[in-house]
Parts: sequence; C-alpha cells; structure tokens
Amino acid sequence: MKRAYIEITNRCNLSCPFCMKHERPYKDMTAEEFTLCIDEVRPYTQYLYFHVQGEPLLHPHIDQFFEIADEKKCHVQLVTNASYLHLHQNLYRHSSLRKISFSLQSIEYQTCNPEAMIHKILAFHQEARKHGIHCEIRFWRDDQASLPKTSACLQILENRFHFEKTTRKNSLKLDDHLYLSYGNSFSWPDMNIQQEMQYGTCRATDQIAILSDGTVVPCCLDCKGIIALGNVFTTPLSTILSSSRYQTMVKGFHENRIVEPLCQKCTYRHRFD
Repeated sequence: MKRAYIEITNRCNLSCPFCMKHERPYKDMTAEEFTLCIDEVRPYTQYLYFHVQGEPLLHPHIDQFFEIADEKKCHVQLVTNASYLHLHQNLYRHSSLRKISFSLQSIEYQTCNPEAMIHKILAFHQEARKHGIHCEIRFWRDDQASLPKTSACLQILENRFHFEKTTRKNSLKLDDHLYLSYGNSFSWPDMNIQQEMQYGTCRATDQIAILSDGTVVPCCLDCKGIIALGNVFTTPLSTILSSSRYQTMVKGFHENRIVEPLCQKCTYRHRFD
C-alpha cells in the first residue's frame, strides 16, 4: 500500500461548487481515534494524506496530530485551502510533514485578495524549504485559468518565478521545493450516473481512505462512504483488508474488471487506464 488518506475532520469553512457535498454528521477525530488510525495503518504504509473532505487546519488539535505523526515517524502530506495558514505558520517544524498542497482552485470562493493569499503561501514556503518540505500550489481546474482571482494568482506567480517544466504531467517548478500543478476537471463518482463501465483498473489497489467516523473506503473520492468496507474504530484494519468484498474488488482491478457499482460510475478512474 502506497498511501492512506485520513480525514481528520469533515468540516470545511468553504462551500465550493466543484466539491462533492456530503450529508454525514460533522465529526472531528479525537487524538485517541487518530492514534488508533496510525497504529492500524502503520504496518502497511508510512505515508499519510490529511485529505478526503473537510479543511484539516480547522481541526482544533491539528498540532497535536502532527506531534503524534512525528512520534510515529510517519510522512504526512497535508491538503489545505490555505485560508487558516496564518494560524499555523510554524507547521514546518514537524518532522512528519513531507509536503503541503494548497488547493487554490478554491480562491474564487474565498474573501481574501489573491496577492494576500500568494504572499501568505510564499512566506510559509520560504521557511518550509529550509526543512526539506515541498509546497505545491494547485490549480487543478485548468478551465478556470481565466477567472478573476485565479488569473490574478497566476499572474503574480508568473511575475515572480520562471515556470520550468518537470517530468511530472501537469507540473511546473517555480522554485526549490515549490511547484505549480494543474489538471482537467472531473466528475465525482455518483450512483445516479447512468453510464456504467465494466472494464478498467484503478489506484484503489494501493491505497485506502479512512473517514472521520472511522469508516474505511477504497479511495478519497468515496467521500460519502458508499463502499464502506468496515470501521477501523471497531474492527482491525487487517480484518477489513482481508474481507471478501475488499479482496474481490482488488482482484477485479488486477484483472481489468470493475466490480463495485460506484467504481463502474467513476470517470476519474480513466486517468489510470
């Protein structure tokens, strides 16, 4: 397993139209629940992503969670809309923080001006790179490049940096340990989609996601917990991953067959064909 997504909170301060809305009760993981998640995941992977839904920097105990990850020698990637970054400018001091991705596709729905947002991110980057932490500024909706705030952000970056191509698709290097990424829009998997695909594969074979209530799902796009494989708060992850449902799904992907109904309606999966 290459990574585990852990949704430490499913609360967000924004309501961006491109983000799938969930109807789950709002929930912040406790420190005990988070520690349990790490202990269950640790035999499979050291790489944790604070991401599914919600804004991680909203969690009242985010620093404590990083301290736990530091102690457990994990490698954490944080995904944030950066609106609360000013309250956590010293996150770079945590040894577990490996990368922080700033989701600036949300800039159109924030009240701050683009210059203030970019300045805040670059100020963090200047300190973070001293600790070997990578920063990524994401505009994964390339069809939004002409929108006012997005365009302003890109112009500020173009005026300050030379955009250098990298070996990664849709990725540009701006500075040492600082990157810009973009990509095509996609539709969230939805059981109401009429189209069904019977053949294909997916990265769900080498990752899992744990929702804030402990529900284990195959990937970070299943934010509603439709493919609920079990609950790590009550069942060992080893038992969940050895279940018939999970093993059948993985075996299907290895054989280019799509087993789960939700996966059959997921267009994002085409990126792995």
